[in-house]
Amino acid sequence: MKSFSIFFTASLLGHAALATKLYAASYAGHVTSLDLSEANELSTLSQTTECGSSPSWLMLDSPNRVLYCLDEAIGASNGTITTLRTHPDGVLTKLAQLKTPAGPVMSAMYSAPGIPNRKFFAVAHYSGSSVTSYSVDPAQGLFKHEQTFTYQMTAPGPIASRQDAPHPHGVVVDPTGRFVLVPDLGADIVRVFHVNPLTGLLEPIEPLAVTPGSGPRHGVFWAPRGSNSTSSYVYFYLVQELSNELSGFRVTYPGNKIAFRKIYEGSTYGHESAPAGSKAAEIAISPENNHIVVSNRLDNTFGPNKDSFAVFMCADASGKEAEKVSFLGLYPAYGSSPRHFSIAGTRTMVAVALESSQSVAVAQWDKRSGAPGTLLSEKKLDGEIPSVIWDL
Repeated sequence: MKSFSIFFTASLLGHAALATKLYAASYAGHVTSLDLSEANELSTLSQTTECGSSPSWLMLDSPNRVLYCLDEAIGASNGTITTLRTHPDGVLTKLAQLKTPAGPVMSAMYSAPGIPNRKFFAVAHYSGSSVTSYSVDPAQGLFKHEQTFTYQMTAPGPIASRQDAPHPHGVVVDPTGRFVLVPDLGADIVRVFHVNPLTGLLEPIEPLAVTPGSGPRHGVFWAPRGSNSTSSYVYFYLVQELSNELSGFRVTYPGNKIAFRKIYEGSTYGHESAPAGSKAAEIAISPENNHIVVSNRLDNTFGPNKDSFAVFMCADASGKEAEKVSFLGLYPAYGSSPRHFSIAGTRTMVAVALESSQSVAVAQWDKRSGAPGTLLSEKKLDGEIPSVIWDL
């Protein structure tokens, strides 16, 4: 099933008058600041090599003007985490850097109520089979290593070439802020941690087991807009790279714990088989809070080197039907291997990191269909592009 909605609105023209910046990571060793002009043209403002040899993930603390960069350091025995100060002209200056276990690929910030003046973040290390945590002075961008959890497997998983060892790949914080989840592609589980409210340290609890050979990669939570109460309806959606599937779970909090009940599982290609060699990648909830968006890599659905986004309905207009997930269709991803994307709801735009196309694409976000729309701009960069984020 293929669909593509082209919907260009006057509101987009109004938003286009607001120039803004983006940051892109490249496996060529660069972090690039990009300017999106009033005419929707992307241009380079500055580049830095301070993050390391293989920048893989970016995380922005906009109020404090601090950019967190993970260096996967492909082939090396360790990675690094670097904080960079952002400046209005796009220049990035290094604040701090620490060595980490090998292969950091994703991070997420979280808080501890008992330490309100500090922040924390957790990191998934793909090749290092590890999860680490750090405490942060958010204003200064200075951080300290707190914990390392390293995992082993007694035998390879069903897809031995990819599941030879535990491979933590994603990090996501639940809506209450009390739990951190880490999908582990190699072990076919989602590792679950409780956040100690007094120390901010992660406390491992029972993981969420998923289908063997599915390869869980990234996840996202859905909750009614404006709510983080444990009494509200909460759902967890998980994209699985090796099986090209989306799984959905109803989340409850019995006795201040977290529990999962599967409510959905389906292909990121609807009723069609996944193309050979394709790999599901990123997942997000639409700004309208009613769709799930998943990027599919290397599927060539819309022609050679033209991959796809899969869009699913997860809530009605009232936001009350998150359990009734349905596949809506496939939409162009503007290039090859959309490893990461970032939706700017306030700009009605989506930025896409096209890893194999070695470029960043910016497209309209179609609020009516809850899906990517018209391509507005594309910028070729050096090296494969694993991550791009907005600075709004």
